[in-house]
Amino acid sequence: MSARLAAVALALGLAACTAGPAPITATPAPTHEAGALNVTALLDLSGDRTPNGGSQRDALQLWLDQQGTRTPQVRVRFVDVAGSEARTILELKRAATEGRADAVIVGVPVDYDAAFARIVELAGLPVLFTLPIPDPATLAGGRWAFALAPTPAQLAKAAIDDATRRGVLVPSLIVSDESGPAVAERVALQAELAKRGLGVPLAKVTAADVAPRLAGPLMAARSVFFAGAVPAYTAAARPAIGSPSGPLLYFSYLVEPAALGELREAAALATWPGSRRTLAPPPDAPPARAAFVRGYADRYGPPGTHAAVAYDAVSMLSGFAGTGVDAAVIRNTLEAAPFAGVATTFTFAPARHAGFATGDLVYLRWTAQRSFPMLAPDQRLEHQPGFTP
Repeated sequence: MSARLAAVALALGLAACTAGPAPITATPAPTHEAGALNVTALLDLSGDRTPNGGSQRDALQLWLDQQGTRTPQVRVRFVDVAGSEARTILELKRAATEGRADAVIVGVPVDYDAAFARIVELAGLPVLFTLPIPDPATLAGGRWAFALAPTPAQLAKAAIDDATRRGVLVPSLIVSDESGPAVAERVALQAELAKRGLGVPLAKVTAADVAPRLAGPLMAARSVFFAGAVPAYTAAARPAIGSPSGPLLYFSYLVEPAALGELREAAALATWPGSRRTLAPPPDAPPARAAFVRGYADRYGPPGTHAAVAYDAVSMLSGFAGTGVDAAVIRNTLEAAPFAGVATTFTFAPARHAGFATGDLVYLRWTAQRSFPMLAPDQRLEHQPGFTP
């Protein structure tokens, strides 16, 4: 048994043997009315894990509100796993048994390895992951798991391709605090670079030493890749605005775009991956996309890709309400035909459960007013790396 799995098993054992775990915020478990579809959404609504699940909860609630009293109904039960991997596993198991769920949306970062895949397989119901995991079909039991976000490998390729096109790949630096999500991203970046015969220096940092460790490299690098969404990265990257090299700052898919405001003037150098479809919709945008982008913006501000993918998760499940819900039917149907969502068009198959269309994956930056994200500027048209006047 791996050290990680042993730790999780110990945590679950303690939860069962002690007076009771810390309270978990959750909506009541729904009864299973005929024709209704019960969905459990596992989110980080508290705790210090990034990203916070608030934007995904808001997107799911927007979808529910837009449906009104439509029947048959989709019922979503929100569960706060509070940044805990052990609690995520416990609540996934609970959703499949006590929660009477027909499907589960997992909106938190997970270490999707063989052990986690086995838990999903035993749950025996569709589990939709809205944050990056490897293609689940590569592991045993992977047909029950659906990766709606780009995979770490897809994100790494997009980052290196983008830096290459902009002419800023060399010299560059990878920064990682070696947390679970950061390791997955760092390994994917290094693998993509190795395919191209390139090596990039790696700075393994902590929240305490990241600023002094970056002070020198920021003055010489043309690009910096930040693995994982670590709050300390933003303050440490601020000096980049005064660097002679003007490095382009590549942040993680997991970053909360609003948090990049902590970069202050250096926000002009920051870019992050997301869906081109979350940009302000043109007049001829499909009605569903326009309804999401404008509805979300009216309530909460500019929507990010995390919110859009969560909205798509419940949308693609909603078609099964009223069909005499069967887990295998849901799985087989999702595998059989593309689903046109607001973030992308998802395409799954029995041997491929990573559905995000990489043609919709782009690098974004804030407009000057931070009213909506926009496409990062094309370096062939700009005078300074990553900067638009």
